[in-house]
Amino acid sequence: MPYLLKNADKTDINNYRPSFLPSFSKIYEKLVYNRLSQYVEKLCILNDCQFGFRSNRSTSMAVLEMTDKINEAVENKQFSIGVFVDLSKAFDTLNHNILLKLLRYSWSSL
Repeated sequence: MPYLLKNADKTDINNYRPSFLPSFSKIYEKLVYNRLSQYVEKLCILNDCQFGFRSNRSTSMAVLEMTDKINEAVENKQFSIGVFVDLSKAFDTLNHNILLKLLRYSWSSL
């Protein structure tokens, strides 16, 4: 299978990705995504201010939410602080056994 370079450093193996995925993998990924999304939405796990990777939400909505909060703070003569976190490779750092247990539980409860 051919691999494509993602970043400039050709010596780092993590900078390569497969150039295509088999159809089965794409279908399986979509099924897992849909199932996990339903689970998260049903149990209201995510905060309403979580806009990334959610249906009917966008970065524009996130900017509007932040702007509204800042305007509200200014009107109330309060301070406003923003903390922005980019969790690169977050999936790689979580305990996959716990995730699999949660998924098994969610399949049985839906």
